[in-house]
Amino acid sequence: MDLEAIDIQTLIVADILGTITPDEKTQLDKLMIDRPELQALYNEIREDMESENIIAHADGSTSAAELIFKAKRRGRNRYIRSFAAAACSIGLVGGLSYYILTSKQQPASLASWEDGETILLKIGQQEINLEKNVATNVNGIAFHPETGSLTFSSLNSTTHDLGILTVPRGKNNYKVVLDDGSEVLLNNTSRISFPLKFDGSKREISIDGEAYVKVSPKAGQPFIVHLPHNRQVEVLGTEFNINTYDSGIAKISLVQGSVQVAEGESHALLTPGKAATIDAQRIAVNTFDAEEVLGWRDGIIVFPDNVTIEKIAEVVGRNMKVKIIVEKSAAGKKFIGVILDKSKPISHLLQQLTDTKEVTYSISKDGVIHIL
Repeated sequence: MDLEAIDIQTLIVADILGTITPDEKTQLDKLMIDRPELQALYNEIREDMESENIIAHADGSTSAAELIFKAKRRGRNRYIRSFAAAACSIGLVGGLSYYILTSKQQPASLASWEDGETILLKIGQQEINLEKNVATNVNGIAFHPETGSLTFSSLNSTTHDLGILTVPRGKNNYKVVLDDGSEVLLNNTSRISFPLKFDGSKREISIDGEAYVKVSPKAGQPFIVHLPHNRQVEVLGTEFNINTYDSGIAKISLVQGSVQVAEGESHALLTPGKAATIDAQRIAVNTFDAEEVLGWRDGIIVFPDNVTIEKIAEVVGRNMKVKIIVEKSAAGKKFIGVILDKSKPISHLLQQLTDTKEVTYSISKDGVIHIL
């Protein structure tokens, strides 16, 4: 196991024990934002510690801060031994020792969140079904879900908890208003990780999928959006769209203000009406079609001209939660002027395709649409 993994686990243990320092907490929060899958590891470690009654008997034990300091001065091997010894001194045995000493341990992922049944908010081990629209209090934070949106407010809380909000495929758009008043509208098959309180020098969130972001200006506290593949967007106050649906590609389209995007050694400053496409260490800047890029906010998907039938099937499947199979006879066909209106039945889109005389379709008994 590498030193970074040991550091992460040490920070998690310190947070659970309540011995974490403010600087370490900031570091852990950033890690949790950058890597949402660490929440599952956090939960498993907490469960193991609770099962061994470690939290209740941890007073006087070596702090995680001391262990991290030793790691920096002594190096990997001695650090592992020191950490293992300290773990034993507080009874840190059983399941947790597996995380510390097994060299091939990998954090668990958020399995199949894209195919979930409900719009869900996770805070530590707690899960809130936002579609029930029931007000909930978690760790001093009052959550107020309504149809299509979530707001929350602090009840004299100093929590540093991280929220992970997921919108599965086929669901309607969902908006969350963050601690600073910034708004994030999520498309389906998208998720956001965000701290419940912005109390550091930066405001940092993480987005996977597609979202429209309205950032509240706040001098001296830049807003950072982390994207898959270690990419990020930095802003002070602006409105922009983010799309990371295509694997390995990020598209940032600026509506108002300005944003700075970076990829490796490449940087680009966007102005309104411009979009940056980030792919394989390159940034390409071009103008964008507002209807094509932003129409999803109103439930309208405007496909670009010469879109392939395969791309149509992918997007429709994601938005309407239907399965479409493109048969060989239709493979590679291209179309112009196709629009998906999510308020209308799928037959409306299929009619557009068959009107071109390029393809036909059939629906099997299991509901699968076959494009022929």
